[in-house]
Amino acid sequence: MKKSLIALAVLGTAGAASAQSSVTVYGRVDLSLAQQADAVKNREVRNGSGSRLGFRGVEDLGGGLKAVFQIEHRFNADTGTQSNADRYWEGKSIVGLEGGFGRVTLGREENPAYTFSQGPADPFGTDTVATNGTIVNGRVGTTRYSDTVNYRYSIAGFSFGAQVAEASSNAVGDAQKRPYSLGGSYVAGPIVVGVGFENPSDTDDRWATINGSYNLGFLKLGAFYGSGKNTAAQKVQSYLVSAAAPIGGGELRASYGELKNKDLSRKLDKQAGIGYHYFLSKRTTVYADLVSERRDNMAANLEKNGFDLGIKHNF
Repeated sequence: MKKSLIALAVLGTAGAASAQSSVTVYGRVDLSLAQQADAVKNREVRNGSGSRLGFRGVEDLGGGLKAVFQIEHRFNADTGTQSNADRYWEGKSIVGLEGGFGRVTLGREENPAYTFSQGPADPFGTDTVATNGTIVNGRVGTTRYSDTVNYRYSIAGFSFGAQVAEASSNAVGDAQKRPYSLGGSYVAGPIVVGVGFENPSDTDDRWATINGSYNLGFLKLGAFYGSGKNTAAQKVQSYLVSAAAPIGGGELRASYGELKNKDLSRKLDKQAGIGYHYFLSKRTTVYADLVSERRDNMAANLEKNGFDLGIKHNF
């Protein structure tokens, strides 16, 4: 009888402990039949966005304090290989604490300039053949850094993030400067405004951005502007205008953007994209996109127009 009571007590304690923590498994598989712009003629099966498998968890430590972690593997769904041969947890690998003070994490993480300003400005989410990745990062920034210390805080529609990284694991060439990034956004009903500043590891480059959007219900309009310097200390600027409209159970998306080298008086990239993404469910989307791109020094054998027809499933 005594042993049974002890066993029940142990089980009850374990149940209470497990109720205070949770781990979520999530992911995405996204493939399309596509022809990329700025590439040789090669209609292929390719990743529309980064296919992934991730785990995130939280443990309640009491007193409003929580332990958090997240690890995310990126892979090429068309071949089953990992997207980065040297880094298994390419998407992110962080651990930290969260409370009334905000959220502090360490590890490989998305930089806040991309989170709050660069990424949200692209109606295609910097995914598919119509991605505006080079427009929003100016060929200066990058999506995420390794060996970082991160701080995030949100209150009353305002969100803020800061990140600093080790120089050695993120260095460009012989540069040994610590990369850092700042970003923030404000959301008030249909209005969204974001700003970002990214200073990569090279001694000369930096990238500042601002974006905004207004949702009219039947149409969402957006605009983006970026300005900074590249690794050659040359001034670069970009802009992007976008629109998204809910139509027939899906969303029509369109954008036009340019990236310029002001010191050389030369356009580095110019592209226009349009696509329709139809939501079969909350988790499954089929999509079709078209893009026309003109890039500096573009070889004659490269396609100037691209397309894709794909399916994306989130879980």
